[in-house]
Amino acid sequence: MQNPLPAPTASGSFVKTPFPHLLVYALERRLTGTFELTLGAAPLATMLVLSGCPAKIRTAEPIHYLGTVLSELGMITPDQLAASLARMQEGPMLQGQALLEMGAIDPARLDAGLRSQVERKVEHLFSLSGDTTFAYYDGLDLLQSVGGPPTAIDPFPVLWRGVRETPAWEHVDATLRRIGGAHLRASANAQLQRFAFSPQELQAVELLRQRPTRVVDLSSVIGPGLGQVLAYFLLIMKQVELSEAQPAAQAAPAPSANMPAAPRQAPANVPPPSSGQAFARVQLQRQASRSPLVVEEHVAASGANDERASSPGMRAPVNAFGAQPSPLGAFGAAPSAPPEPVISTPPEPVIAPAAGLSMDIGSMITQTIQQSAVPPAMTGATPSVPVPAPASVPQIASTIEPPASSSSMSVAPPSSSRQLTAEQNALKTKILERAEQINAQDYFQMLGLERDAAPEAVQKAFIGLAKVWHPDRLPPALVDVKDACSKVFTHLTEAHATLMDPAKRHDYMTLLKDGGATPEDQAKIQAILEAATEFQKAEFLLKRNMGDPQAYEIVKRCVALDGDQADYLATLAWLDAQKPEWLSREKTLEKALLLDRCIQKNPNCERAYFYRGLLYKRAEEPNKALKDFKKAAELNPRNLDAMREVRLHNMRGGVSKPPPGMPNSPSKPAPQETLGGLFGKLFKK
Repeated sequence: MQNPLPAPTASGSFVKTPFPHLLVYALERRLTGTFELTLGAAPLATMLVLSGCPAKIRTAEPIHYLGTVLSELGMITPDQLAASLARMQEGPMLQGQALLEMGAIDPARLDAGLRSQVERKVEHLFSLSGDTTFAYYDGLDLLQSVGGPPTAIDPFPVLWRGVRETPAWEHVDATLRRIGGAHLRASANAQLQRFAFSPQELQAVELLRQRPTRVVDLSSVIGPGLGQVLAYFLLIMKQVELSEAQPAAQAAPAPSANMPAAPRQAPANVPPPSSGQAFARVQLQRQASRSPLVVEEHVAASGANDERASSPGMRAPVNAFGAQPSPLGAFGAAPSAPPEPVISTPPEPVIAPAAGLSMDIGSMITQTIQQSAVPPAMTGATPSVPVPAPASVPQIASTIEPPASSSSMSVAPPSSSRQLTAEQNALKTKILERAEQINAQDYFQMLGLERDAAPEAVQKAFIGLAKVWHPDRLPPALVDVKDACSKVFTHLTEAHATLMDPAKRHDYMTLLKDGGATPEDQAKIQAILEAATEFQKAEFLLKRNMGDPQAYEIVKRCVALDGDQADYLATLAWLDAQKPEWLSREKTLEKALLLDRCIQKNPNCERAYFYRGLLYKRAEEPNKALKDFKKAAELNPRNLDAMREVRLHNMRGGVSKPPPGMPNSPSKPAPQETLGGLFGKLFKK
């Protein structure tokens, strides 16, 4: 007879508390216990966390078996995978143990494969429906009878991948609205290296290290959607803070009675325990075996194998919490000797909720999640517990270095020089083409739908495409196009989130009518707006000092953002013309030709006429200079500089005085050109 479960310490749903917020909360509080995830009455997954880090996961859907993971990582061959499955049919044996005995892998590679397996299963949980509910059992290991001991992972990289691929847009929007247009910067204790950002993402992150940065600045580097997700993610992870000084906040409230308490810290003089000793320290309560979410079967035909579960009908002896691990540790061999006590301190008590206490984690951790969405600078308070790496797992150090035992570092990926098959080449071409085309598509085109498609059709189309375009489904040989595949999947996710939300869909339909509904259009609009804002800064700096180097760099950036804007091009040409190497007559006229092109782009570009007039004046072309000054003054009667140049030209009798440093030429004075109309009346007074 199975022992009934106690009431959960806390519970809630992904609608109010998205899965990433739940992981961040567990990490901050260094929770040790089990999360049960369900959809209605159907179990979806069970996840064990140790000191806030996911360590073991069992899913209702049979996914990411150990042998398959090792094969995809290039650690074993298909023949070795098949041989290990055949050996498992001969008797009760875990696949990891079988592969070790075959000599197909060594313990280090096995450990890397197990960590990669946990990471992939955690990423799978990000895709669960918002209707998913969870129950948290503090201090309990509900997976003790499944497989071997847990393998805690560094949650930083998997958290970023999960949020990036499956963002909860309503929470992203709510978080970014709270900070408005404020500038962000990396906090002093930020551990940005641990997130395994891509090279392009690192460029955006580097902005946060160098100077206070707005969300729009991040978007200009990695695109609007990904820029917003990155800002939201770094905020809930407390890796960034607002640059403006904020008034000090009140002291953080004490945790309520129904909050899981953070585990006590081990004494400083106690050395870090081994992986087996860590399980003794947490003292998780033993539970009677429970019905598994899925029948643990090993089907040779499909290559299916649970990560560490024993064969059907046989219960492999497992390394229970508090027991000394055997030499085979992770593979369920029974210990050869009674366990030794790890520390003399009494075990942590199992937290049981008080009778009648509400278990809605939505109200329990709302404050914590809201604080997670606001960097410390906004509250003036320093987090009581920094985002930690569990001390009980040596591979997840508290430094900013990524874990040395992660699969990405322990084992080199398959060589990129390996020749691709015809099928792989075709898939690679398809991915690159799709990544290039998707920027020019609207959300309906991305999902292959008509614009009147119902939400049910949107959901069905997205699920089908997600199975094809999720980057985790790429074979290892195509790792070089994973970023392109991630780009496609990110756009599909944005399309799905927008079209499934009635309010967002209504706004998007308006945008479709007005134009600018594709990612390409949105990026252009964003760049144009940013360039306009930056150019205003440059104008202010140039009024104070025409030779300001900061203004020059800003104008160059404006040209890069919006190269069709004649004002930006004309200003850059004029600033370049002030450099010593461009002061000769020949070089000056070369720059004048650039201004000709600006005027071709915009015949009413006042700046281009005025700057070209100054260049013609410097090159001793007084008639051409006068013509440009007059045109600039006509386009903008407030251009006092242009009007003054016209007046000076006439005061000198139509002869322009060469600028300092340029030799006088014996050319004859040009015939005087008089002003007519408004300008003649003005200068006759």
